Amino acid sequence: MKSAPAPKGFTLLELLVAVVITLVLAAVMLAVTTGTLNLWRRTQDNAAVSAQARLALDMIERDLQAALHRQEGTGTAWLAADVINHPAGLSAHGWRTAAFMKPAGAESQRLAPSPGNGRVPAIADARFGLSGVWLRFITTNIDANGSVPVAVSYQTVRRPVSGSSADPANPADVRYSLFRSAVAADTTFAAGYSVTAAAYAGTAAASSTARAASTLTNPYTAGDALATNVVDFGVWLYVRDSTGALRRIYPADNTDLAHATSDAANPGDSGRYPEVADVMVRILTDEGARRLDAMEQANGSITRPGDQAGDAEWWWGVVEADSRVFCRRIEIKGGAG
Repeated sequence: MKSAPAPKGFTLLELLVAVVITLVLAAVMLAVTTGTLNLWRRTQDNAAVSAQARLALDMIERDLQAALHRQEGTGTAWLAADVINHPAGLSAHGWRTAAFMKPAGAESQRLAPSPGNGRVPAIADARFGLSGVWLRFITTNIDANGSVPVAVSYQTVRRPVSGSSADPANPADVRYSLFRSAVAADTTFAAGYSVTAAAYAGTAAASSTARAASTLTNPYTAGDALATNVVDFGVWLYVRDSTGALRRIYPADNTDLAHATSDAANPGDSGRYPEVADVMVRILTDEGARRLDAMEQANGSITRPGDQAGDAEWWWGVVEADSRVFCRRIEIKGGAG
């Protein structure tokens, strides 16, 4: 009687082939899963950035469309815009400065870039110095009291988002944020309607502690923050010529760091009250904020690539790779009267 043949097992070669196929399938599944998670993360990141930008631009549009201006010949500056491109000028704005942060100088000062190739200049291509634009004007506070005039300011500030970055146990993250400061109506009335007046200035390095304060210089961290991870904020201001076409009056060129309106009857472009504004905000994604924070801590966790000529180029390279720019054109309805 013949015995049944013994069952054959897998050969070593077959086992190796099976292992390789399993590893390949696992790698493919891991790549697909990782790609899906990264896509989901980027989608969530972009949605959060877009929501912040929409909130900020909606608020700026509301305020600018309700802005006030009167030609009274009293020397009142109803609107002013400044770019501060040196660290010393930011001490009164409550900035937390560091050896490595947003660069000052030419790398950041491209207020009116020349696009070339026949393109129309766009505010999205501009860079508004170390500070971004510090914009102040008189508007009607439609949060309360309807048409009562109040002074407001918009600016970006680098500081801890909460708590203290000096706390060794739990240091707060330092971020660039866009702030909106609104002076109370009664305080605005007492200080007057010239936003460049000394009554609205401040010299304290600590952040403002209450909305009732008259300062337009140093915002209140807890109540004035409008959006986080805003690394640049800028405006272009326009008037209409006799044909109805827009002519930019600020910035007139790349060196035009300040604009203050005049309430004289016929001011030149340097003192004209704008009829239209282009507004730009540049907001980092969460990944961009993490990379920038690692760079600015300068603790060696991230180093400059060899193809970057300097820290300023590196800083802007990271920002442009991991940020989004949002722009809006706004009609300023408050005319002279």
